[in-house]
Parts: sequence; structure tokens; C-alpha cells
Amino acid sequence: MLLLFKPRDAMYLGEGTLPFGKFEDTSEWQPITKCLEAGAERFPEKTMFRVGNPEGEITESYTYKETNEWANRVANGLKDEFGVKKGDKVGMYMLNCSEYVVSILAIHKTGAVPVPINKDEKGERLAYVINYSEMKALVMDPGSVPFIEEIGKDLTGLEVIFMTGDPAAVPAEIGGIKTLPFSTFDKFSGNNTGVEVTTQDMERCMFTSGTTGMPKGVARNHGGVVLTVRSYLQQQGIRSGDVLMSILSLGHANAQVMCLFSAMGAGATAVFFPRFSASSFWKWAAGCGATSINMLGAVAEYLWAAEPSEWDKKHKVRIMLGSPAPRNLPEFQERFGVRVIDGYGSTEMGMVLWKDPEDHRPGSSGFPMEGYYVELRDPADPSQVMRPFWDPYENPVPPDEAKGLLYIKPLIPHTTLNEYFKDERRTREAFDDDGFFNSDDLFARGIDGRYYFVGRFSRIRVSGENVDPIAVQDVAMQYEAIQEAVAVGIRLPNVSDDEIKLNVTLKQGATFDPVEFSKWMAEKVMVAMVPRFIEVYEDGFPVTATQKIKVAEIKEITDKTWDRQKAGLKFSARK
Repeated sequence: MLLLFKPRDAMYLGEGTLPFGKFEDTSEWQPITKCLEAGAERFPEKTMFRVGNPEGEITESYTYKETNEWANRVANGLKDEFGVKKGDKVGMYMLNCSEYVVSILAIHKTGAVPVPINKDEKGERLAYVINYSEMKALVMDPGSVPFIEEIGKDLTGLEVIFMTGDPAAVPAEIGGIKTLPFSTFDKFSGNNTGVEVTTQDMERCMFTSGTTGMPKGVARNHGGVVLTVRSYLQQQGIRSGDVLMSILSLGHANAQVMCLFSAMGAGATAVFFPRFSASSFWKWAAGCGATSINMLGAVAEYLWAAEPSEWDKKHKVRIMLGSPAPRNLPEFQERFGVRVIDGYGSTEMGMVLWKDPEDHRPGSSGFPMEGYYVELRDPADPSQVMRPFWDPYENPVPPDEAKGLLYIKPLIPHTTLNEYFKDERRTREAFDDDGFFNSDDLFARGIDGRYYFVGRFSRIRVSGENVDPIAVQDVAMQYEAIQEAVAVGIRLPNVSDDEIKLNVTLKQGATFDPVEFSKWMAEKVMVAMVPRFIEVYEDGFPVTATQKIKVAEIKEITDKTWDRQKAGLKFSARK
């Protein structure tokens, strides 16, 4: 298939060229690591990526040649000494660092499959991901040691752990599993592995929140990387002179595909920081020379709420991808001197909708990208396709009857969800008989052809993480005092992310302390799953005449609702 690469207004283009082309002919697509290998030959001394420390100082820098050779050493070591072969799963559980970047590339070069683990997973859920993915090896940082030690006795197939940091500080084993320093790979050949990998091979198995309490593995092929990279270069105007910066975790697709891989596909430079700081964000961007950055969730709101500083416009950032874009978009763009582009994507489908930078229509997520066909369907009867009738120019707020579930049909093989790993039933249910994927997200389509995001149908998004409310209530039900639990998402005014409200009834005679419960839950799950609001219903949940819970009522914040934020109880993500 031939894809059209849209032209961009010069003001939205980076400097330089696209040395590896525009990826228009899908029959010629190759895994994106081929761009790294070509760059190592054509511009070996150009910086491929840099890494900063938690204070925002750039501490490491690697050229295309150095990156390729380091990735080859790791790949050859995995392949030749540790028996990692095509299709094997290799995990990564750590904060952003140079070893994380190189591990992803090295695993690709062996034909194996990276399994990035959310850095905040712990306990039973962490053990589940490691065991269920059939992970053969794991790369981790020193900060992960206590979490792996805690579950070591429950791990079944993990053969070896590679630990970053000081080699002299690496123990012989962690949780009973043989452990080696990451520097073990230094002795292996820096030549390309020669393993044949195509766009039809599995590129990653990324675990996201599951509806049965445990994460589900989203398996994607290498073709999906190329499709998203191609779209990113087109929509964001990325060229070889750009510097792409990410404060998002490399455990997520955004940092991997729309920073690392997109930089590689453009012959540009990527920069990673291990954490986000609203007060220092623009100073860090200026220091590393960033020209393009991605935002997720409430990042834009945190930036807007930060105290104004000399760095607000003292940077080279030209363009930002916001999912969603800030609500006060004109003011945000004026204050920080950037163009913010909205878009919509998912771990399963990649970037489906994208706004053109030349399009200043407020509130929309743009149009469908090449490679996808989309339609809205009636949430009450998904067999019914909805025709657009809403005029967003006359009424900026879509009526309820214009809101539909977004269904997505991939048009290019090997570019979207390949399978939910080892879950045939869920994979079958993900698509209808015509090959459409139910996004579980609500949109309204205007008669202008644009798509406008309305909200999530059943999932919620907390601090940039997709959280399944059923998974939250499944964990809560394990607490001794709780009889029933129902978790719901609440959208507070002028905030783009959701907050979790947990509604509970108690066992007869039981006492309940929300502080103690929250601390208990924080020990079992990642921080995003710990409810902010909790309400105890002493006389049972409010129900309708047909005994269905009145969801709208339990979503209300009342004088009986406990607020973790007001109580001053905070839990930090791992940093």
C-alpha cells in the first residue's frame, strides 16, 4: 500500500531532512532498528540519544555508532551466551536510563520481544506479569531489588536478571534468581547480529490494566512502530535536526515509539529524563535543546499551574503533542511559545486520530490517520453506525445523541493489536466480525468531519495511567472489612484526568479506617490505582427499582466522602 505523506507549513517543520525517507510504501517497511544501523554508517558521530539525571542534568550521551554497537553487544550476549532466541520474552523493570534504551534495541535485534513493566507495579501484579509473559530474562535497576526480592519465591520461569548500576554492588542472586551486572555484555561483539526480523514479527508485549484484576498483555508487531513513526514525522514535522525530549516512562509506548523510535526514523536525537518536574520542565527543555515534546494526561495542567519563570519561553520547543491538549489552549500556547497538537491513540491501536498543526479548530482530536478506517456506533446498540449531524460551529457542546463508541478498523496488516497475549477469547472479543476494534472511548463527530473526544466508556485514566475500575474494586474486596466495593471514575472541573472514587459497604460489625485501607492498598498496587475518594454506605448502595446501583448517585462527592488529598495522605510513584 502507498500512503500519502502530507506537506506541512514551514513554520511547523524542524530543520534538516528525512534521511531514511517518508515510509510511504508499506511493502518496503523494515524494523526501525534498521534506521539505527543505517545512521551508524551514514552519520556515526551524530548524537542518537542522551539521558538526564533526576535534577535535569544531562549525564550521558551516545552517538548513532555508539548506540548501535552497544545494542549489538547486548544482543549478541543475550543470543550467544544466555540462549535468548527469536520470540523469547525479555523484561525491563526500571526507571528511564541509558540501559533501558539499549535493552529495547538489543532485544529487537535478537528477534526477541521486549516486555516493559510499569515501574510502579509490585507484589502479586508484578509476579503475574513476569510469570504470565513467560519472561526468560529481566533487566532492572538497583531500586527494583526489594520489589523482586519480595516475589522471588513466586517466580517460575525467569532464568537470569541483569542489574544496572555499579557492577561491584550487584548480588549473586535476587529473590533466588541468578543476577549479573549489565556490564556483563561489554565483552561481546559490537557487530550487527544478522538475525532476520521483519515487520510481521512481534515487537513488544506491553501489559495494561486488565478487567479481571490482572494486567493484560498487548502484543504488537514491528509494522505498528513504523506506522506510528511515519505519522509522527508527518504530523509533528519532525526532521533530522530535531531533538525529541521525553519525561514519560520508557515502560509506555509513547516514550518508546514517539520519542526513541521517531528520533531514529528521522535521524534525529532523543533525550530522556527519569521523572517529570513541572517547575523545572522548561529549564530542562532549554538545557537539552529540545524542539519536540509529548504530554499525556494532566502534564499540561501541572505546567500551567507552575509558577511563571524565565524559562517559560527560553527554550527551542516548537511543537508538543498533547493527549489531550490543554483546555486553555490559546493561553497555554501564548505563555510557553509552543504549538500544541491534539491526538488520540491507544496501546492496542497506535495513533488513530491526529490534528494537523495548521488546523486551529479548538477541542478536536483531528481526523483519522492513513492506515485506519473509523466510525462511531451507538453505545446502546453497537451494531448501529451513527451518522454525523452535530454542527460544532453552532453548538460547541455535542448533544448526548451525537456521542458514540469509536470503532477502528486497521487497513494495513501487522500494524495494530496482534493478540492479547495467550488470551484467545479476549482477542476474539476485541474485534467484531468485520474486523473493527471497540476502543471503549466515546467521541462525537461533527459535520466538519473532525472527531471530538468525549470521555471513556468504562476505563478511567489516572495520572496518565489507564486504570480499570473493576481491577480496583477486585483488590479492594480483598480487604477484610469490605463486603462490597464499586469503583468509579470522577472528572473534576478543569482537570483532564480522572480521579477514583471507591464506594464500599462493610461486613457486619466491621470497622473501617480509610487511611489504613489506603496504606494497605498502596502496598499491593501501583499508586494510580489507590482511590482518592472513599465513601462508606452503611445502609447499602442506592439502587433503582430493578435493584441496579444508581451509578450517577455514587459518583457524587458528598459530605460523607473521604478525600485522601484533604487528609494529607500522599503516595509517590517510584522515582
